[in-house]
Amino acid sequence: MNAPLVRADIQPGIYENIPNEAYHSGPGISKSGLWKIHTSTPAHFKFAERKESKAFDFGEAAHLAILQPEDFETMVYRGPDDRRGNRWKDAQEFCEIEGKLLLTSGDFDAVLAIRDAVHADAWINSIVTGGERQIEASGYWTDPETGVLCRCRPDLYRRDLGVIIDVKSTASAAPADFAKSVVNYGYHAQEAFYTDGWRALGNTVDAFVFIAFEKDSPYAKAVYELPPSIVQEGREIIRKALPVFDQCQKTGDWPGYADGVQELSFPRWAYTMIEAPGALDQEIAA
Repeated sequence: MNAPLVRADIQPGIYENIPNEAYHSGPGISKSGLWKIHTSTPAHFKFAERKESKAFDFGEAAHLAILQPEDFETMVYRGPDDRRGNRWKDAQEFCEIEGKLLLTSGDFDAVLAIRDAVHADAWINSIVTGGERQIEASGYWTDPETGVLCRCRPDLYRRDLGVIIDVKSTASAAPADFAKSVVNYGYHAQEAFYTDGWRALGNTVDAFVFIAFEKDSPYAKAVYELPPSIVQEGREIIRKALPVFDQCQKTGDWPGYADGVQELSFPRWAYTMIEAPGALDQEIAA
């Protein structure tokens, strides 16, 4: 069965019920695409293949469990203990017909434990399950500086509070560790991109909150806001990557690394047998 597609000429606005795969394969540049251009090259973005794995299924199920805890057990199916044999194939066929997400029994139980651990926090439970919720709506807008079609898909938007909530799985939800994740994975760029886009579509965004949860027992969680300075750093990354994407789209040229012969530079710690060259040595060598 072919997945439904998002029209190439989709107009700016917020759309409900666009399937996840259709959103990711459809028109518009996302934060993840701009981050790939920033951290790698345009070629790495253009020719990357979207990979699906059991880790994606687990992550999607965990998001469902946290964002829609009351619906989780009707949307996700507890399958066999492993992915081998006819029992798994039968479960796959059943879930395809019923439109359910299939997990192994162990993953299903782990996601339930994550749901219960996260929602044991009264504040998280109230902000996720209460008020005017908009879950995984897809927003499309035109960047005013480049004319590029942009898209984002907030995990949860509380219209009555003007708050975007993003759920992140992580190996460690400790403050120092999650701060590293923010920089390594571009969560600061995500906050800037989503906030600016959602506002461009006429919404109020007064706060952006990350709910970080650990994937292993005891499934510890924490709630974080980012300081304005690091969000502005993320915004500058987005502003730098957007014109690059725009130019590549217009020319059809998606460059990789620089052409020609380049000389590598090395940090001081790479020198253990001889003294590292100083700035003057490097200037003379040049």
